[in-house]
Amino acid sequence: MRRSILLLLALCLALPLCACGPKQPAASSVPPASQPVEPTPDTPADTTPEPTPEPTPTPEPLYQFGTPVAESGPLADDSYFEDAAFVGDSRTDGLRLYGGLHAGDYLCKTSMSVFHADDSGYTVEVGGKKLTLMAALRAKQYNKVYIMLGLNELGYAASAYEKQLRVFLDDVIAAQPNAVIYLELMPPVNESMTKQSWHTNANVDAFNEINARVAAEKHIALLDVAEVYRGGDGQLKEEYASGDGVHFKADAYPYWADYLRTHIIDRDWYFASREGAQ
Repeated sequence: MRRSILLLLALCLALPLCACGPKQPAASSVPPASQPVEPTPDTPADTTPEPTPEPTPTPEPLYQFGTPVAESGPLADDSYFEDAAFVGDSRTDGLRLYGGLHAGDYLCKTSMSVFHADDSGYTVEVGGKKLTLMAALRAKQYNKVYIMLGLNELGYAASAYEKQLRVFLDDVIAAQPNAVIYLELMPPVNESMTKQSWHTNANVDAFNEINARVAAEKHIALLDVAEVYRGGDGQLKEEYASGDGVHFKADAYPYWADYLRTHIIDRDWYFASREGAQ
């Protein structure tokens, strides 16, 4: 009997334990180990390349008025001179006759000078009409005007020549506002042949200094045609000189024409330089 009571008591004690099952461990107060956090990528930079800035073009240096035009390259075709006027005295007439440059108009007269440009006693012929030099320049527009004067002025005082040259060039610029105007330096003379006391290279040099100065002042192109004819001693080369020491032999004029063909200033550059100089 006693053993039955003990078995019954043991059975009662075992039942609660089976119902409760295994005890769960208490939640830990220590936080679980942190999981590695993936870094948040930065906002991607704009990968579009910046446009390469266009380089600022370096402006072409302006032509320095009063300095000779540099050699421009191969011979220009003579058609380039069809809209040109060649202004001068008997030496320019020699260019017309013997230079081989037959394009353009030759507005020249023996003994022409800056003092006679509006003198009715010194006329040039254009289109069958005889006109003063300035009247001829006012009657027709050219794209180029080549001026070679000074030989017949050598007997004048240099100051008188300079004063009148300014007046003459102002008139030419007014008559030919759209033309590239060239003032040509005078070739030397051969003093061993000259007949006139004022035909000296000292006078030629002094007048050429005036030509360069006034060309700079008036903003017109300068051509050093003289370099073609100048010998090492500064004289007109004897093989080029005619009997009077100031004009050229016929076969020497083509050198002048070739110089003009190879010393050309770009028209746009000329007028941009004039605008910049003013």
